[in-house]
Amino acid sequence: MSQIITVSRPAPGIGVISINRPEKRNALNESAWDALARGFSELTDDREVRVIVLTGVPGAFCAGDDIGAFAEASKDPVTRERYWNTITRCYAALSDASVPVIAAIDGPCVGGGMTLALRADFRLVGPRALFSVPPAKLGLVYPADSTARLAALVGAQAARYMIYTAASLDAAEAVATGLAWADTAEDPLAEALSLAAKIADKAPLTVTAARTVLNRLATQLPEGLADEIAALTRKAEDSDDYVEGVSAFKAKRAPVFTGR
Repeated sequence: MSQIITVSRPAPGIGVISINRPEKRNALNESAWDALARGFSELTDDREVRVIVLTGVPGAFCAGDDIGAFAEASKDPVTRERYWNTITRCYAALSDASVPVIAAIDGPCVGGGMTLALRADFRLVGPRALFSVPPAKLGLVYPADSTARLAALVGAQAARYMIYTAASLDAAEAVATGLAWADTAEDPLAEALSLAAKIADKAPLTVTAARTVLNRLATQLPEGLADEIAALTRKAEDSDDYVEGVSAFKAKRAPVFTGR
């Protein structure tokens, strides 16, 4: 697969995808997004796999997209479009998986990592888990379907709070809001594998049907909204605020946004 994304089958019916880029807190560049998409496709196509567990190296789940890599790609419209299509394809590979996905979260789950986790059926957290939706710090737009998934889990008020303020939720707060299924103390991966085993021996058609219905209910968007958000996304990516947000991130300072 790749050195960053590894795929394993530790037990009958269970596939595990691990993100291993600790120097970037498991943030993903374009090649890693592509490898992750292929990992989901590989396990979904394997008829022996009935549950997928997504995890990161201990201490981090996924810090989202590699901001520096995306900013560099954004200098060229064609490269930016290809990069964004790769990310979108990865999200779709997870969303469209015919089997349940369990996210075992130990450490930061931020931005694109949060977007991945929202597409999982369960989020099991360790004490170091930290959830954040940071587009407001960068001048970007959070995807419409991800916003809908977040609101379906935590409610509109909590979703507004997380997106408007870019504030973080710790493990206990995530469980209390419904964002996470359970606080697993020290080893979320072990708990995720235990839950996966309980699902893996159940009727696959029943589980797949339920996953399809629940995902559809969580992401039904009003007609025209997806196109409207896509236009706002392009506007944000071409804005002065996005340039300022990336510059501030790299300089580790507070950004000064103007709305332009």
